[in-house]
Amino acid sequence: MAKNLIARKREQQAQRPEDPVSPYLRLYGLRDNPFPSMALFVSSTNDPRTNGEIYDAEFRRDEEKAFFERFVLPPTGDKPLPIGFVRLDPQAGGRGNGKSTFLHHLMVRINTATWGSWPADPDDSRLTATAVHLLPEPKKQNNFFELIRLIFETLYRTEFATPGRPRLVRKLDAEIRAALLLDVLSGPQADEIAGRPAEVIAEMLESSERFGALLTELGVSRSALVAAAESRLGAISSTCLDNEFIKAFLAKGMSIEAVWGEWKRNGWAASDNRWKRWGGEWLADGLVPVLIMAGQARLYVLLDEFEKIYVYQTSRKREEFLDLLRQVFYEQDSAAVRRQYITTVLSIHPSIETYLKNHWARVGLHQLAPLAPGEVERISVPLGKSTEKRLSHLMVTYLDHYRDAGAPHHGEPYPFAPGALSPAMDAARLYPRDTLQYAHMILKKAASESIAAPIQKTYVEAFLTSAPAQRVDEEDDFSALGASETKLTDD
Repeated sequence: MAKNLIARKREQQAQRPEDPVSPYLRLYGLRDNPFPSMALFVSSTNDPRTNGEIYDAEFRRDEEKAFFERFVLPPTGDKPLPIGFVRLDPQAGGRGNGKSTFLHHLMVRINTATWGSWPADPDDSRLTATAVHLLPEPKKQNNFFELIRLIFETLYRTEFATPGRPRLVRKLDAEIRAALLLDVLSGPQADEIAGRPAEVIAEMLESSERFGALLTELGVSRSALVAAAESRLGAISSTCLDNEFIKAFLAKGMSIEAVWGEWKRNGWAASDNRWKRWGGEWLADGLVPVLIMAGQARLYVLLDEFEKIYVYQTSRKREEFLDLLRQVFYEQDSAAVRRQYITTVLSIHPSIETYLKNHWARVGLHQLAPLAPGEVERISVPLGKSTEKRLSHLMVTYLDHYRDAGAPHHGEPYPFAPGALSPAMDAARLYPRDTLQYAHMILKKAASESIAAPIQKTYVEAFLTSAPAQRVDEEDDFSALGASETKLTDD
C-alpha cells in the first residue's frame, strides 16, 4: 500500500543530512557573511545588514549631535527648528553614504526615546515624540496629498524599534489607553493597576482584546472611555471632534491601528479623492490631536530623498506641493499649527538646491528655512565625507554583529588583518555602500577558497586586480538630465 504524504514527509525529514557548517563559521567564527551583497537600505526586510538594525553610532556621531541641537532640544533653550535639511557635504559624493540608514536610526531613537549621551535628561517630556521616516518612490508622491497618505502608511507599518517588534501604532494605542484609564479610574484602582508588572500591563494595553477584558475587570464602560477621550480631544482642539479621522478613532475603540485597518477595508486608504480633499485635515487636526493625547510632544517627518518627488513634478506642481506643505504644516489653523507640532526634515543632494531655491522662495518657505548660501547651513545637518578611520569602525561593527557573544576578536577587524581592507576602501573612494559590497565579495571568495585568517592585504589587492570595478555613484548632477525627462526647467 502506498504511503501517505505524512509518512513520506516523515521519512524524508529523517533522511535529511545535517546542515553543513558554514565556512564563515568554521574559518572565521562568523554566523554568516556580515557584509551586504547589495548595500541598499530596505526597511521592510528582515536582514539586519540592510534594514538599519546594524548601525555604527560612531560613524555619524557629530551629525547626530547636530540634528539634536537643531531639531530636538537646542542648547540655547530656543524652540527647535520647524523645518530643515539633511545635506550631503559636496565632497562626500552622492548616493551610498548611509543617508537613509542615518535617518532610519534617528527615527528609532526618537520613537524609543533612546537618547544615550545626548545632552538632555532622558525623562524630559519634550523628548517624548513620534517620528516617521518617509521613503518616497519616483512618480508615486508627486502630489501633496500623496505625501500625507505616505505619512499615515508609514506610521502604520513602522515597527517600534527593530524588525519583529510591534508596530509603532500599537505602542501609541497603549499610551492613549493608559492616559484614558487614569481619567476614569478611582484612586485605589489606579494605585492597584500601577503596581502590576510592566510587561503584563503592556500586553493588556497593546491588544484590543486584552484591553477589553481589562475594562471589564475594572468595571469601566467603553462609553465612559469615549467620553474621556472626547473631553481630552476637545481641550486640544475645539474643531477636531468633527474630523473624520477623529470620528473613526472614537468609533474604533480609540485605536489608531483599528482606524487604518478599517480604512484599508472600506477603500478610504486608497481613495485619491478623499486624501486630496481631507488628507491635510486628517493629519493636522485629526492624527495630531490623537498623538498629543498619547503624550507625544512633536511629530518628526523625516522625508528621505526629496528629489525623488521633485524631479518628476512640473514647475506648477512643485509650487503647489511646497505651498501646501507650508500651509498645512505651518500656517492653516489646526492643532498642528497652533502647537507648532510638526518638524519636517528633508534630505536633499546639493545639486538639487539650484533648482529648488526659486520655488522655495516663491511659496514663502524661505522665511521658515532659507536656502541661500550662508544661511542654509544653520538649518541643516551636513553629512560629512567618510574617512578610512570611520569606515574601519563601520566594518568592525558589521563583523561584531555576526560574532557570538563571548567569542574572541570583538572590536577587531578579524578575520581581516589590520589595514587589509584599505585597498578596498580606496577602490570604493571611501563610499560606505561600495566598501561594504567589496568586503562582502572579498570575504565570500576567501571563504570559498578556505583562506585562513587573518586575511592579508595582499589577498585583497589581488582580488581587486581581477574583480570588476564597483560602480561608484557620484553626486547626483540633475542639471545633466534632460528637461523632458525630469522637468527641472519651468514649464
